[in-house]
Amino acid sequence: MYYYFDRKYYNVFLLHLLKIGGGFINQKLLAVIIIIVALVGGALFYIFGMGGSASNSNGTVPITDVAGRTVEVPVQVNKVVGTGCSAREIVYLNATDKIVGIEQMETNSTGAWGNQLPYTVAHPELMSLPIVGNAKKSIINYEQIAKLNPDVVFAADASQAEDIQSKTGIPTVVVYTMGVGTPDQMEKYKNSLKIMGKVLGKSERADELVNYINSCEEDLNKRTKDVADSNKSTVYVGGHAYRGSHGITSTNAFYPTFRMVNAKNVAGNVSTNDTSIAVQIDKEQLIKWDPDVIFIEESSVASVINDTSKFPEYKNLKAVKNGKVYGLMSYCLYSYNKDILLADSYYVGKILYPEQFKDVDPEEKADEIFEKFVGKPVYNHMKAVQGGFKKIEL
Repeated sequence: MYYYFDRKYYNVFLLHLLKIGGGFINQKLLAVIIIIVALVGGALFYIFGMGGSASNSNGTVPITDVAGRTVEVPVQVNKVVGTGCSAREIVYLNATDKIVGIEQMETNSTGAWGNQLPYTVAHPELMSLPIVGNAKKSIINYEQIAKLNPDVVFAADASQAEDIQSKTGIPTVVVYTMGVGTPDQMEKYKNSLKIMGKVLGKSERADELVNYINSCEEDLNKRTKDVADSNKSTVYVGGHAYRGSHGITSTNAFYPTFRMVNAKNVAGNVSTNDTSIAVQIDKEQLIKWDPDVIFIEESSVASVINDTSKFPEYKNLKAVKNGKVYGLMSYCLYSYNKDILLADSYYVGKILYPEQFKDVDPEEKADEIFEKFVGKPVYNHMKAVQGGFKKIEL
């Protein structure tokens, strides 16, 4: 449990006591009372005044992470490492200056994705930091982490966290970086942001970001919830990226962009054991569904075009024949970019419900979202490296 003791109000209380005391209390008695109040108040300030958290005598506070583990972390965190793709959320929480190491895929080296990730694009200085691992290959560089000696490490799962903590001696907190295809996953993600906010001394920023996500969700739902199913186009996302690019039959039954705008996802009934990751369907299944509108994640465009060139049957899809194939920025690229998710959602809304989104410019909205999450309007860069919001010829 966390407490807050405000020294300002304590001082006001003392002044007030001095003013009223002269008229009602013996001067010696008043002095004794003030000394007692000062001692008690000073003790409370020492216990509760550091960062708003109840701290132990060794200068740490207990944090319960998303795995239910209790971790003692320093009251003041100045240096941090995010493994398991969690550096993204550190940037989201305006704590970029605390990051002392990144993962290999977050650099701009050959084969890495730093040039396509909004948080590293907005903060290119991150790409030159020491390498602490590679989440794509589940590699952790324990020696480098120990050398950097961060106050806290964030990790993507409990087993990884235990390994890091036991091998480096550095407190390691489990956070949630995966997809938000279901409402429960989204709530888990928001809770994870708040946990990270407490650790980083950024609780106000975490609340601000969660409130912004809530406002976008509410706005998207309000615009689309009353559209009758009979007036909705059927939709499909192809080339859904997961651990790299994929062809047109890579999709997601729980694609959050579609959920946020109440779209009719033709893959919505595909059975899967993991609602976060991509699923592979048969070519014949896509042809049978024959969606009205197809969206393609642009990091997979080359793979999708390769697919459609090999199988002429795809040319007979309704969406292809009618020119209703559109590009999206890749939501899952080195785990899940929640800023891209929201930006894509407004573009999908604009395509599917033009009347309900007539006041929205998707590119301007994307920059607003990027600025809120990573501090800079990086849509034009994302457009240059991925393709941006546009029609795609298959």
